[in-house]
Amino acid sequence: MTISVTGKIRKIMGWCPLLSIKNNIVESGNEYTCVSGIKGGGSLANKTMVYEEKAPYSYTIKLVMTSGFFLLAFLYFITVFRKAPEQSEFALLLAVSISALVMWSFFNIKFRITTDGVEAVMPPFKYRIPFSEITEIKTIEDIPWYAGWGLRLCGRGLAFISMRKSAVLIEKKSGFFRKLILTTQNPEEFIKKLKVEME
Repeated sequence: MTISVTGKIRKIMGWCPLLSIKNNIVESGNEYTCVSGIKGGGSLANKTMVYEEKAPYSYTIKLVMTSGFFLLAFLYFITVFRKAPEQSEFALLLAVSISALVMWSFFNIKFRITTDGVEAVMPPFKYRIPFSEITEIKTIEDIPWYAGWGLRLCGRGLAFISMRKSAVLIEKKSGFFRKLILTTQNPEEFIKKLKVEME
């Protein structure tokens, strides 16, 4: 059986920088699956992804984040054309770069169910709970405004928050983090899929 160039790259490196791998690809008995859900983010793994969804986002947070980025970019270009001091130009370039990175990371939050656990990804961060560690799964009401957005620490819990809405709460029996909050698109449906895989 002949293997394509990208297949050889996957076999040697465990990921393909040219493709966004959404489904598992099996070649010569090896299974490759996407870890981060972004280009260049796949990895050789021995688990199978059963379900994946992108986090939902409100129009308000989209507007706030993109407006902030474009405002910083506009200020940076003003400093470049007006020949401002190098320090201010560098500071604004750094702010624009960090803003772009945060925006890219935030808008790539994904939730996955695999054959042996549940994963939450906000590049470059990923948190996984094996089914054997889960003690309880339930929905919780709207997340309060003061919880913030993105990857948040909530005492001994982790929250992947993309918008103010009902969310999935997963509790585990060991480890430092005992709770995981996921703002999935449809919490009840996500829990159903999760329970089916856990049976």
